[in-house]
Amino acid sequence: MGTGEIELDRGQREFCTFPKGTVRLLAPAGCGKTYSLLYRCKALAEAEKRTRRFLVFTFTRAARDELRDRLKKTPIFANVAPFVTVNTLNAWGFRLLKNRIPNPRLVTKGNERDFCINNVLRPVWTKYERLKALLEGSGRMNVVANEVWNLIQFLKSMGLRHDRITTKKALAKALHSLEQCRLGNQVRLFYRRLIDLGIVTTETRSVPDTFEEMFTTKTPSIREVYEHFVAFWSEATRALEQAAFFSLEDQKYWARIYLEDDLAAGRKPTGQARFDHILVDEFQDINPLDLALLTAISRSHGAPLTIVGDDDQAIYEWRGASPEFILNPEVHLGGRYETFVLTRNYRSPRNIVEMSKRLIRHNRRRVPKDVVPVRRHDAEIRVLRHEFISDAVDHTVSLVKRLLARADKPTIALIGRKRSQIVPYQIVFAGEDIPFYAAEDLHVLLSEAFQELRSILAIRGRQSLGGMLDVDPISDLLKLCDKVKRFPISKKDREALRSYLYKQRVANLREAANALERYQGPLKGSNEGGRMSAAFAQAIWGLLNAETVAQAIGAISNHFDGLQKDYGKSLDDIFYTDPPFLYLGAFAERYGTDYARFYQDLERAIQTLARVPPDEEADERETHSDGMPEERLHLMTALRAKGKEFDAVIILDANDGIWPSGLASEEEDFEQERRLFYVAVTRARKFLYFVLSDNFLGEVHSPSRYLAEMGLEIPGGGDHPAGAGRLRRSFVRAKAKNDLKR
Repeated sequence: MGTGEIELDRGQREFCTFPKGTVRLLAPAGCGKTYSLLYRCKALAEAEKRTRRFLVFTFTRAARDELRDRLKKTPIFANVAPFVTVNTLNAWGFRLLKNRIPNPRLVTKGNERDFCINNVLRPVWTKYERLKALLEGSGRMNVVANEVWNLIQFLKSMGLRHDRITTKKALAKALHSLEQCRLGNQVRLFYRRLIDLGIVTTETRSVPDTFEEMFTTKTPSIREVYEHFVAFWSEATRALEQAAFFSLEDQKYWARIYLEDDLAAGRKPTGQARFDHILVDEFQDINPLDLALLTAISRSHGAPLTIVGDDDQAIYEWRGASPEFILNPEVHLGGRYETFVLTRNYRSPRNIVEMSKRLIRHNRRRVPKDVVPVRRHDAEIRVLRHEFISDAVDHTVSLVKRLLARADKPTIALIGRKRSQIVPYQIVFAGEDIPFYAAEDLHVLLSEAFQELRSILAIRGRQSLGGMLDVDPISDLLKLCDKVKRFPISKKDREALRSYLYKQRVANLREAANALERYQGPLKGSNEGGRMSAAFAQAIWGLLNAETVAQAIGAISNHFDGLQKDYGKSLDDIFYTDPPFLYLGAFAERYGTDYARFYQDLERAIQTLARVPPDEEADERETHSDGMPEERLHLMTALRAKGKEFDAVIILDANDGIWPSGLASEEEDFEQERRLFYVAVTRARKFLYFVLSDNFLGEVHSPSRYLAEMGLEIPGGGDHPAGAGRLRRSFVRAKAKNDLKR
């Protein structure tokens, strides 16, 4: 479709010209939904006699800017453009908030959040015994404050109103409704977070099915959750509004409350403030709060909703989004929705369309769609199987170099399931001066915790060198002790242990570790019989006895709890979201016992990453005619890939346990993982590569089940010859196995 007259296909035309009413458009990837959405505004404006005003909501600022740009630059929309307002829910809500609250202060930084918890909310949480003990009795005040702050926002995201959850029964009803929306996992996560903080004292394995069960179960009772946190949440929410402090979620939360209260009082917008049609893009990505706000806006303006999205691309369930809302809009929005489905794919080559269709058909909870490719050529699709991750990294880097050297200058994306998969490539590309972009939250190497990991490896590396470099063994031992358990040793314990070690006159770290085994003083408590000292010494000996760099990383992963995955710590440091031990350790095998070279390569990568702008700034940098940033290589997770497209896509570690995640256990989990894989696959325009490895640090991993579901031929595994023979390739045309037999 060009910038002049737009030729709509049949599905687009039926959607765009449907008369006024509530409409659902299901738009698979690459089917032209953006122009369809704008063209519906144009068609409705021309069909109705008086001037109509349209309010279009997008899920991200990038999508908002794209729609605004197309309205401005496409001549066919010139007449309707002045009457179309495009915005995000957050921005629209904040505008309403500013009209109601004088000088609202938006809390976006850690120090602002800490001020709210430590000062504004102090009179509130001091009334709740467990919260008071948690916030006053911890040496990790900022971490705890962050966790409490995020729990406050979570309940808003889940659609609860602080002024309506005033009884245990009201809470039970609200949580039960979330279960009905298939958000029970979110409720269980909420319980788990309360348990980890000690706000709730008993453990849950499931969310009760009935209100009666909720009151009688031995799992965290509604009474305990309500009395020790939800009652605090209600008070805290009121206190923050009165002090004019608002979170990003509050932009939508308070807009929803103001609109619902206006409706109850019979107040509605009129004149130029009123919209006649409301259209919502990426509807599959909304959470319960978004749903409540959109419902309130629609009712307030008396305007029908047009919801646009794709249930097969619903991948944000981790933030409370649910495919249930787009699958059953009548249940959650009311009324009757006329459904249209776009079925012509304008982006992807023929074989990628057919392959992705075979994949997503394995999901049961979806609306069937028969997508037809418009482009008749095939993409180059390969499955690249290796024996070890280190081989996979080497060959993938070589593949990237070949693609970058092509005359047609393709854009390239390396897509992983997890952040940690990206780390080895950041090190290699930085070391070889290959420019790339990565989202800011993928810069694990710049995190404070990674610097601590690097310091621990440096301590171990100095032991291999010996001599005068082992100048302060006591300081090194204390650094190691700080990471053996989840939190560092106390100042009092540290000084007692330091004094003891000085008296022992230790000359090196090994002597210090031996002395630690004999220590009987205080350490994480009473240290009765020296048991805690022995446990600390055992962890440290595991590191000191590691010969290779990979073994040292494995020892840290196994014995140092202070660097393990930790939800609470991850709120302040992205390292703890997904510690990169597995991939960093596998990558480190190439270094053998050369700690110095490994350390130097890490240092080079860190210096390079510190100069890499985040991908979010792509719109502000020089771009090519296709809108892509000038540098053509991107590293990202599948969640970050949503809404983007590239000439070449390389999907990393296409193994079971990664795709799908090893945490998936229920059928709904596997369907969610399959949707994520579907999104990754459908980003490719010309080249699509699946990289897999048979061995992850001595453990055997099978190819992802999703490869077989797509009908891809997977090269054989088993014994691999040494050297170059480790790479096994399969060049395929992405046909089903049955088709190949014919």
